[in-house]
Amino acid sequence: MSMKPTVYLFDLYGTLADVHTDESMPALWIGAAEDACACGASYTAETYRAAYLRLCEEEVQIRAKTLPDVPKRYVEPELLRVFERLLTERGAGKDAAPAIARRFRERSTLHLRPFPNVLETLDALRRAGKRVYLLSNAQSCFTNDELKKLDLAERLDGVLLSSDAGMKKPYRGLYELLLARFAIDRDTAVMVGNDKDADMRGAHEAGIVGAYIHTWQSGERPESLPDGCFEIKDLSELCK
Repeated sequence: MSMKPTVYLFDLYGTLADVHTDESMPALWIGAAEDACACGASYTAETYRAAYLRLCEEEVQIRAKTLPDVPKRYVEPELLRVFERLLTERGAGKDAAPAIARRFRERSTLHLRPFPNVLETLDALRRAGKRVYLLSNAQSCFTNDELKKLDLAERLDGVLLSSDAGMKKPYRGLYELLLARFAIDRDTAVMVGNDKDADMRGAHEAGIVGAYIHTWQSGERPESLPDGCFEIKDLSELCK
């Protein structure tokens, strides 16, 4: 790469954060139903899970109507609305929805920690005068708290989550929104991520250089990367 980047755009889960979640666990839905019942809603584990899945799909449909130019496959719902509706549809108030969402995420998370060299790399980049942003397919009702738990919140110059934008990577519109919102020159930026499609193809289509890092969450290693993308073995390489 001949250019000297001044801005780094990072994916979160699978790139900076090593996370393992499992929403198939029966205990998750039992606990989630109990949380809702404690707020005045009436659910069993089975009825809660069915309602959750139904409302997730309904929220996609609702949001798609507000974003007619975004292909439906790239529309991202806001899950906080789902948790609000899970309460209000059974006669409970929605004020407890943020806490209900956090508990749901906590119950479904098996582990959450930064990958090796993440904090040191971000600190080194910022000491060198680089700007650091987060661009993630993620839900704000889960991720905002997790950024604090991971000690990442204070190390970022800005954050754009798909749930807030209503669209997700690799849709180019999400990249363009980030560039416009934070006045980023794409010619001086690098997108760092572990997903060939969401991160590398998305960056390529937005005219941004991509730095691919393969982690256990990447799935099968890609045979090739889009033009303008390269692979790194460790995040610390970004500081060289």
